Amino acid sequence: MKIAVLGGGNMGGAIASGIVASGIADASSVVVSHAREAYVNKIKSMGYEPYITDDNVEAVSESSLIFIAVKPWKAADVIREIIPHIDTENVVIASVVAGMTFDDMGNIFKEMGRSVPAMYRVIPNTAIALGESTTFISSYNTTAIQDDHMRDIFMALGKVFVVPETDMTAVTALSSCGIAYILKYIDAATRGGEDMGIDRCKAQQMVMQTVRGALALLEANASTPQEEIDKVTTPGGITLKGLEEMERCGFTQSVINGLKASR
Repeated sequence: MKIAVLGGGNMGGAIASGIVASGIADASSVVVSHAREAYVNKIKSMGYEPYITDDNVEAVSESSLIFIAVKPWKAADVIREIIPHIDTENVVIASVVAGMTFDDMGNIFKEMGRSVPAMYRVIPNTAIALGESTTFISSYNTTAIQDDHMRDIFMALGKVFVVPETDMTAVTALSSCGIAYILKYIDAATRGGEDMGIDRCKAQQMVMQTVRGALALLEANASTPQEEIDKVTTPGGITLKGLEEMERCGFTQSVINGLKASR
């Protein structure tokens, strides 16, 4: 199976790197168009020689799975460019373009007098290159076999959640954008440690391990965050004082507002 990734930026490059690194496909079966130099260097450092082109038409030639991973304002033009060169009856289009709906894509095919192919909307996050992505998948005009195959690809690259298209905007904010918000907390906590006299590098390592521990507790105990918070807070205790000050400054509501803003 030949896989084309149109757009070798952060997300497209991460998808291509993850597919090759996980063994889903050989590097020779994955072609990336318009790849950034950073992606090329990264995949070369993994011991692979990526096939790179600046020609989208060349990239999709004989490809049975095509990822559209370009910027939103370029997506429609890229789809129009490749339509005359693909067999819409036997190709799968997987869009990683935030905000581009199945109707948006389908209308482009119809405008050009072509049948609407099997389509997916796929929203991973950048941890995909490490096999730790949270990936959301919606499908349109696909078969059960195609659905299984698409899930298998991304299950090798992290955790997969199949969601209706109506939820795509919300889950994009929650996890695709959300990875930046979690990193923002880590950065803020690291700065707090530095303000208290801890070396910045050491503080970041401490915060990272603390985050790992919090995740491990939730997974091991199948608990909610509040249940674990209750175990480490006592009336008048220092943990509770810290939480109360964070809430006084609007911590929880700020996170919720940020998610809604990115949605």
